[in-house]
Amino acid sequence: MLDLLTVVTYNAIVNFALVIIATVAWLRNPRQKEMIHWLLAAWFMVIGAAFTSMTEALPYNIMGYIGGSIYVALTGFMRLGFKEFYGQPYQLREAFYVSAVVCVGFALAELAQDPASIRITLIYLGSAANLALAAIVLWHAKPGEWLPSGRLAAAVYAIYAAANAATAPLAILYPVQFVGRVPISDWMTYTSMLLLIFNLMSFLMAMVLKLERSGEVQRQLAERDGLTGLLNRRMFLQQTTIRLQTGAAAIAVLDLDHFKRINDTFGHKGGDDALIQFSSCMSDSLPPDSILGRLGGEEFGICLPGRDQASAQNILDAALQALSSMDIVSGHHRFRLTFSCGFAIMRDASRSLDAWMADADLALYAAKDGGRNRVIAHSPHLLPTMDDTDTSRLSA
Repeated sequence: MLDLLTVVTYNAIVNFALVIIATVAWLRNPRQKEMIHWLLAAWFMVIGAAFTSMTEALPYNIMGYIGGSIYVALTGFMRLGFKEFYGQPYQLREAFYVSAVVCVGFALAELAQDPASIRITLIYLGSAANLALAAIVLWHAKPGEWLPSGRLAAAVYAIYAAANAATAPLAILYPVQFVGRVPISDWMTYTSMLLLIFNLMSFLMAMVLKLERSGEVQRQLAERDGLTGLLNRRMFLQQTTIRLQTGAAAIAVLDLDHFKRINDTFGHKGGDDALIQFSSCMSDSLPPDSILGRLGGEEFGICLPGRDQASAQNILDAALQALSSMDIVSGHHRFRLTFSCGFAIMRDASRSLDAWMADADLALYAAKDGGRNRVIAHSPHLLPTMDDTDTSRLSA
């Protein structure tokens, strides 16, 4: 049968292994501030366990004050790590708020008949409070970002907090006995093993979220334009090709008007700001089922599923109106932006996307020839359409 000090020693060894893992992860990228917080939490767990296992060498009140406050502070650093991970504002001293309250409770516990039981209870309650706050941070996460294990991590931390809170009363109901300076408690032995498992799971969830974030970043790099966040050319063509197989849709190609003049006048930063704000305006103006992508430079593609010529014209005209009525802001400069757009209605799934986009290109050229700042639908009299066997755009 395991005794409490043996369990605490195992706890220290396991958490030292976590320290090594966290250190290696941090050394790979020292700029990861969340890893610093989680590394400190692991170290605090090792130090707290070391103090607890040294009751024969140190007076119990030292272990109670120092070791207990360290246990509580480590959960505070776990919470700060998730705040940093999700970009939520925080201050470093937040990690010690709960442990400071617990230390005050330690001092007041000296007035009680059994201060040891109250101190142990406060350690569990303080840890529960920090873990519950961490669960809230995980639940709110980062606006606009969805990680598959985010809600699972919040649930793990909430259960971990509940386990600490449920354990807290046991210290008063079944006080820990001391043989000399060595604590003896069956319930603490078993609950310590349970909480060790939760502690491992909490660190595991942190690493899982890091891996999922890394995978999401790689996916975004493969599918999204780095500047605007829109679909890149490859993904736009891929998604539009799939949509073409499911029914009619409008395909539009547009160019920002006089974009070279913007770069020459306001510099490349002005051009980048224009592209970013244009993309945001289009994302807000177009229907939710639209497919919007950057084809290259100042050229963009739009797919409007299920739209006929009249509805597509109305949607694109409204998007042009929204853009032309807003100021593009770049530093101290403000300027207006318009686009020229041509579109075609894709009705025949047997015809290649390249051919439909060639039709939209012809309409785009007509919009530019007509004075820019307008949307033109393709019609047969513009120019002969592209031969269906030409797939140069798709292979680009």
